[in-house]
Amino acid sequence: MLCGTGKLAACRQQGAALIFVLWAVAVLGLLMAGVLSGVRIENRQSHNELQRSKALIAAEGGIALAVKNLLNDPAAFIADGREHRYDLDGIRLTFSARSEHGKLDLNFCQLEHFSSLLRFMGATQHEAVSFSDLLSQRRIEGKPLGHLEELLDVTSMNVDLYQRILPLVTLWSGRGVPDAAFAAEPLLQALQNKISPGVVSNSGSVISIESSAELSNGFKAGLFATIALDRSADGSALYSVYRWQER
Repeated sequence: MLCGTGKLAACRQQGAALIFVLWAVAVLGLLMAGVLSGVRIENRQSHNELQRSKALIAAEGGIALAVKNLLNDPAAFIADGREHRYDLDGIRLTFSARSEHGKLDLNFCQLEHFSSLLRFMGATQHEAVSFSDLLSQRRIEGKPLGHLEELLDVTSMNVDLYQRILPLVTLWSGRGVPDAAFAAEPLLQALQNKISPGVVSNSGSVISIESSAELSNGFKAGLFATIALDRSADGSALYSVYRWQER
């Protein structure tokens, strides 16, 4: 439509209004797309969280099974780290238990053994000697480690090295030398010829249990727990928890 001279201003106003309306529609469209996308993301996150929760509950069932076996049939269910697998209602459950007697107790072990473990797990000779000296100083001061994480502060070792030795050390065995019957292969290799061959003995009451569950839809979750087997007088408590970590 053509506009005369007298109507030029009105036409311009109508054109500007049309552009504004089109712009507003486009913005609203983008906003709605963003809202719908956000809703989909939230729904997906909620779904993932729900599936993870289901897998964690199943993994906790693995810990319960391990505790049941340790209490009811300790001679058959040996806490030496071997894996046990079950398929239950479409859930694949894998768990293992290891006695803390099979680990290197940071508060009681021979420092030579601690140094050997560090070297085997990738520390330099200087680091192994330095970290062992710092741990020795802590003992001299009468300040035993109360948490495994304190080893990072005491020695200033890097997190990568700490994570490598973590499955092999403990604060709850009270032993100067690990029991080879329950020790993991890397620890046996690190301390070869320094501890006697293992003969299955008493696993003690403090046990570390790893449990993982995979749902039929592929969702996975795991738990790591260090527990003390402890049946109370009324039979209500089977264990107390020293460490509990979701994975």
